Amino acid sequence: MGIPLRILWIEASEANLNQGLQVLRHSGYQPVVVRVDHVNCLQCQLQQHGWDVVLSASELPGLTALEALQILQAVKPDLPFIVLSQPLGERAAVALLKAGASDYLPQTEVQQLGLVLAAALRQAEAKRKSQQTEIALRQQAAIVEAAEDALISTDVNGRVLTWNRGAERLYGYTAAEAIGQSLVSLIQPEAELRWSMPLRRFVMRVTSCRQVLHRRKTGELLDVLLTISLMRDAGEVVGFAVVARDISRQSTERLKDEFVSIINHELRTPLTSLQGSIELLLTGKLGELSHQGQRMLEIAAKNLDRLVHLTNNILDLEGLSSGRIQISKQPCPLEQLMAQAAAELQPIAAQKGIRLIIASQELLLTVDGQRIQQVLTNLLMNAIQFSRPGSRVWLEAEVSRAGVPGLPEGPHVLIRVKDEGQGIPADKLDAIFEQFQQVDASDSRRQGGAGLGLAICRNIVQQHQGHLWVESRLGCGSTFYIALPAQHVAVPACVGNTRSN
Repeated sequence: MGIPLRILWIEASEANLNQGLQVLRHSGYQPVVVRVDHVNCLQCQLQQHGWDVVLSASELPGLTALEALQILQAVKPDLPFIVLSQPLGERAAVALLKAGASDYLPQTEVQQLGLVLAAALRQAEAKRKSQQTEIALRQQAAIVEAAEDALISTDVNGRVLTWNRGAERLYGYTAAEAIGQSLVSLIQPEAELRWSMPLRRFVMRVTSCRQVLHRRKTGELLDVLLTISLMRDAGEVVGFAVVARDISRQSTERLKDEFVSIINHELRTPLTSLQGSIELLLTGKLGELSHQGQRMLEIAAKNLDRLVHLTNNILDLEGLSSGRIQISKQPCPLEQLMAQAAAELQPIAAQKGIRLIIASQELLLTVDGQRIQQVLTNLLMNAIQFSRPGSRVWLEAEVSRAGVPGLPEGPHVLIRVKDEGQGIPADKLDAIFEQFQQVDASDSRRQGGAGLGLAICRNIVQQHQGHLWVESRLGCGSTFYIALPAQHVAVPACVGNTRSN
C-alpha cells in the first residue's frame, strides 16, 4: 500500500499525466487524481474537494501556470503548487517561485517528481505547524495580558524578561520600565533588601506558594500571594516564572473580622458590666455618695454611654455591610415609627427649647421597622444637636411622585427631617455619608459621635432599595430626605395629620 495522495492536476496532455503518475507510484505514493484543462473546471474543483497538492503544466489554452497559481492562492493559499512543464526560461521560472509556487520541475526531469513532491509536502506541513504555533502563542499572549494576576518571567539572574498588564496594575511600573530591571529591587521593601537571597536559592528553599510583602512604585506596601517556578530548557534552569496575586483586601478583611471580634467580645462585654455597675452606684443602694462623687459618676456614665453607642455603631455598620445583619421586612405604620422616634428624643429637644413638629399621612410601609426607626432617630438627633436653642425641627412624610435618582418612576414615600441649624458646606454634602466623616473636625468633640451614624442610615435605606440625601445651605439649616419605592407603601383612605411636641 502506497501513501494516499489527492492531486489536482492541471494538464492538457494525457501522456504527460500518465508519465507523472507512473513516477509517483514508483516513489511510494497511491495517487488519486482529477485532471482539469479549463479555468472554470479548476475553480470548481478547488471549491469542492480537499487536495494535498496541485500540479500544473506551464500553459493550457487560455490559462498560464501563473494565472492558475493566482486562482489557487485566492482560494487555498496554503496548498502546495508545483509546476511540471516543458523547460521554461530562467526568468519565467524565478517569476513563478517568487509568486509563491512551491517548486518548478521540467518535464525532462520528471523522474525527480517524487522527491520534489515530498519536499513540497514537508514544507507545507512545516508552514502549517508554524502558523498553528503562532496562533497558539498569540492566544497565550492574550491570556497572559488579560490575566488579573501579575505574570512575570525573569532570567537566571532575576532580570525581568516579561511583564504583563496585571503586573503593571499591581506594582505600578510599565513593562518598559520593568523589563531588564532586577525583580527583587523593584518589588521588595527596602527594609528587606539586605535580607534578600538570589532567586534560585529562594525557589529551592521555599514552598511553591507563600505570602510576602511587596512594594508598589508609589512606595505603598501590599500583601502578595507569590508563586515562583523554575523555567527549564533541556533540563537546565534558564529563568523563573513568577505569579503574584494581591491579597491586601483579604488581609484587610481578616483584620477587620478580628477587630470586630475584639470589639464584640473583649470590649462590649466589659462595657456592659461597667454600665450596670455605675448605674447601681448612682441609685445610692451601695451607700451615699458625696456631691463630687455623684458628679464624677454622672460624667463617667455619660462618657460610657458614648463609648457603648460608638461600639454598637461599629458593629452595626460592619454587620449591615457584610450581610451578617439581615433586614427583616413586615408591614409597619410609618406614623407610629415617627412618633416613637420623636418621643425618644423629646426630652433632649425640651432641654434646648427646640420644638418638634411631626406631620405624616397614615402610611403602611413594608420595611424593617426597627431599622427605619433607627434611621429616623439618628436624623432627628443630628437635627436637634446642630440646631440653635429655641428653633424648630420638622419630621414629615408624604407620598410623592417627583422623580428621585436611583428609584423607578412612579409614587414613593418621601420622609423629610428639617432643621434651622447652621447648615452644611456644599463640598461636604456627599462626604458626610461616608464612615468617620463630620462636617467639621470639631463636631465630634463638641456634639459627640464618630461620624458613623449617617453611614449606617444610608446603608439601611439602600437595603430597602431607597435613597438618602441632604440639601443644605450654610446658615439656612438642612433637610435630609429618605425616599422609599412604592412597593413598600400602602396608603389607607384617610387624611394625614400634623402635631407638634
